Amino acid sequence: MRKMPSRQVHLDFHTSPSIPGVGSRFDKEQFQAALREGNLNSITVFAKCHHGYCYYPTKYGTPHPTLPEGFDLTGAMVDAAHEIGVAAPIYITGGWCALDAENHPEWHMYNKDGNPTNVNIEPDAKPDDPRPECAWHNLCVTGAYAEHIYDITREICDRYPVVDGLFYDIIFIDKECYCPSCMKGMKEAGLDPDNPEDARAYYIQAHRKFMLECKRILHEKHPKATIFFNGGADIYRPEYHDIPTHMEMEDLPTSWGGYNKMPPRASFMDRYDKEYLGMTGKFHTTWGEFGGYKNPEALKYEVLLMSMYGAKCSVGDQMPPEGIMDMETYRIIGHAYRALEKMEPWVYPANSTATLGVYLCGRAKADEGLHIMLLENKIDFEVVMPGDSLEPFKALILPDAVKLSEEEAARIRAFVEKGGSVLLIGESGIADGKFQLDVGAEYVGAAPWTQDYFCAGEKIRLPYGNAPFLCYRGAQEIRLTDGEKLADLYAPYFNRTYATYCSHSNTPYRLEPAENPAAVKKGNVIYLAHPMCEMYYVDGAQLFREIVVNALRLIYQPRYDVTMPSAGRTRLTFQPEEKRYVLHAAYGSPVSRGRTLVIEDLPPIHQVPVTVRLDETVRSVTLVPQGEEIPFTQMDGSISFTIPCVQCHQAVEIQV
Repeated sequence: MRKMPSRQVHLDFHTSPSIPGVGSRFDKEQFQAALREGNLNSITVFAKCHHGYCYYPTKYGTPHPTLPEGFDLTGAMVDAAHEIGVAAPIYITGGWCALDAENHPEWHMYNKDGNPTNVNIEPDAKPDDPRPECAWHNLCVTGAYAEHIYDITREICDRYPVVDGLFYDIIFIDKECYCPSCMKGMKEAGLDPDNPEDARAYYIQAHRKFMLECKRILHEKHPKATIFFNGGADIYRPEYHDIPTHMEMEDLPTSWGGYNKMPPRASFMDRYDKEYLGMTGKFHTTWGEFGGYKNPEALKYEVLLMSMYGAKCSVGDQMPPEGIMDMETYRIIGHAYRALEKMEPWVYPANSTATLGVYLCGRAKADEGLHIMLLENKIDFEVVMPGDSLEPFKALILPDAVKLSEEEAARIRAFVEKGGSVLLIGESGIADGKFQLDVGAEYVGAAPWTQDYFCAGEKIRLPYGNAPFLCYRGAQEIRLTDGEKLADLYAPYFNRTYATYCSHSNTPYRLEPAENPAAVKKGNVIYLAHPMCEMYYVDGAQLFREIVVNALRLIYQPRYDVTMPSAGRTRLTFQPEEKRYVLHAAYGSPVSRGRTLVIEDLPPIHQVPVTVRLDETVRSVTLVPQGEEIPFTQMDGSISFTIPCVQCHQAVEIQV
């Protein structure tokens, strides 16, 4: 398989049939000038778009009606890119295709009630009614529609002598479909459409079949080409991760996804021994925005952050209908990609050094809440899936509601017996009314209070003191046995109802602590009874983060300490061939401005103290890419130094 380029653009071209002169002003030299200005080594170009039109002469699709007759815009872009050494994977739409949706109602996805599904479309809208953003009918990539995409795929593979890769978009829309093709397929497979588990199993089976057939067609003619199916790089959909040649993690942090979603996804994708890239956009808001531009420094921050976590980078753009590239866009992209190019020797490849493993509970708010806590506290972690080796880790965290099989619980118990530490939170590690690990307490039952109060003991003392403070969701009820109580729970006088209520909001707490504790420790296992992770994600109180991190530090020492504001991001990697560690520090503080997250100010953070726990003898510590050595001290298994300034991003090479 070809090596994944590091500085990519995903060039959207979803173009209305109502716009004249599509592609009529495409100019090879102007296109190439944009690629050079952007400092690209790959650009994904379009064969078929969401409107349903093809941008090359086609027997199986429909050429765009205002594209000059016989003009191969797709091929012209591919040839122009290849001429200057830039790869050009080709885009094919999947689940959204307006023309196919109109011509083939049977290709729609259907819900169980027999109605076609869509995104943001009002079925009874009049032709002149305003259309919402991102509004499309959903199509199912099975049956005759799958055959249509296979035909398009074969046509592209036959037409172009070199196909660098194929990108299929909008493939995984839902978890089940009841279209005529899926209903027929379920019955032929002996599955019951009325059984949700059977419907979901068939959905997975059918989508894997689609992916494998597209891959077979491509590699029959172009065995080294890459292939990716968008929507599949989801940490909750590992059933699709074995088929693509690489992973593309699509997030537009300004409008959806946010700036904290990519790092744990990168950790997850790293398990597959496949290259992966992060995808952001040049847009101020979201995909398809003409005339929207991101602050160049913000885009620089985004691509450097992606590279810290080992991700190659892709920036989304959309070509104007006439085929002229927007040079201002490529000046912005080039500003970011020139900074990335300087850093590439220190980021590709590099190994994680994290010794903290984090399970997924499947509730996005809880999982992301924990991830954000750790990122804000500069604690590296790796995502752990059931069955993964636990050897790299010294500690594990199970956020809020991790359901363990008995086999997995036994593995974690063995991990604890060997000296590993575990932090259980909320409903995690509870099965059949009992704890699956010995936490020094018995499980009594589900939370009796909708809201209650947490009062920390001295060992996890909080910045604001140890007064009881409000938890917006109640704690699981436990009874202390031979564990050590770390925190008291204070119960309210009653749950807030129409019959019993107090004041505007929540019920005050009773003056004496409840018999059931809020946190307990036994050996190197700690249990927190509240769903702290989801509360932090939803309610945002710093104290929830402090509880989790203070408890964690009782049983686990992170690999390094860096003193930066909470918006700072850090990561320590190792490059064995160069015999060096690389510490990354980045700072960008997003602010919510209207409907958009914006990074505008990137103030310098001066004199950043760092301590890294290393057994090896350190030969030098150097700011990179500047090449400037800085002083350090090493004693008692730790190295200490001060980064003079972090503005946007600063990396430090630790040579051993």
